[in-house]
Amino acid sequence: MRTSATDRLWRLGLWVAYRVISVGWYVFRPRRRGVFIAVWHNRELLVIRNSYRDWYALPAGGVRRGETPAHAALRELREEVGIEAEPEALHFAGDISTTFEFKRDRCSFFEVEFDARPDVCVDGREVIWADFLTPSAALKTRLAPPVREYLNGRLARSGPSASPAQSE
Repeated sequence: MRTSATDRLWRLGLWVAYRVISVGWYVFRPRRRGVFIAVWHNRELLVIRNSYRDWYALPAGGVRRGETPAHAALRELREEVGIEAEPEALHFAGDISTTFEFKRDRCSFFEVEFDARPDVCVDGREVIWADFLTPSAALKTRLAPPVREYLNGRLARSGPSASPAQSE
């Protein structure tokens, strides 16, 4: 993907905004509710990289006022990687409470499995990279701590090559 000057400006703006909000998180230590969505296909997990962070993650974001965690997960999936999923395709995988990025987060993890590999569309601004990785390959990257905890828990329950449908 070729990066335009406009994309570079967006990335710079996101990088600055992230650092400014991180200062607020450091000072105020807010409680937040977030969601992560694990997209599985053929025993591989969709992993992304945001332009303003130094680690890899899953599509994720905050739960907006009046929004359920499941709807937030579907919204973030659509916004970050352009994937549409039906609400009934989501599987709630559990909550992880963590102190991460100076916030006290309650992170809800959802899973969705696709028979056909979904088309992934990153905007080159907020999300700059996305690919399907085996769980072991994902664990070799610098994963966000809640994602690492989710994936280690998933592997402990179902084995290194299992996908969500195989662990139920």
